[in-house]
Amino acid sequence: MKSILIILSSLLFLAACSTNNGAVLKAKNLAFKEYITQNNIESVSKVTSFKFHGWNSLTDEFLIISSSPKRKYLLELTGYCSDIRWAHAIIINRSTNSSLHAKFDSISTTESPRISCIIKTIYPLTKEQLIDIREIDHPKDKPSSTEVEEKEKTTTS
Repeated sequence: MKSILIILSSLLFLAACSTNNGAVLKAKNLAFKEYITQNNIESVSKVTSFKFHGWNSLTDEFLIISSSPKRKYLLELTGYCSDIRWAHAIIINRSTNSSLHAKFDSISTTESPRISCIIKTIYPLTKEQLIDIREIDHPKDKPSSTEVEEKEKTTTS
């Protein structure tokens, strides 16, 4: 089931790549939302004992953040967040020092610290889910059926 979802998401992403950047982002956002729904990933309202360890931007609506090498979270953001994709560093604006709260806390970039993207949803990720999310973000190059047929013709000739 996971492989079918990844393949469908990859195809959706590749189809979007042939249009423009806006369509690519919309396709990726949709693929992440579908993955969350189809895999029944439960959201949490807060993460206690949160210490910022690192982050990885996915789109203008999603990013992965970690509180340790083994604790990763997919954050869904709301607001104007296009700078997140290109930022070199982020600022986590928290209501409490030791926790991360959905709907109360936000993310900003060091380049635009006054523009905040509110954390809409927090999804804890397993190692396998993290791998799947990264696969959706960067699908592996797979040869098309035409390329496979051409390769078979040359090897059998």
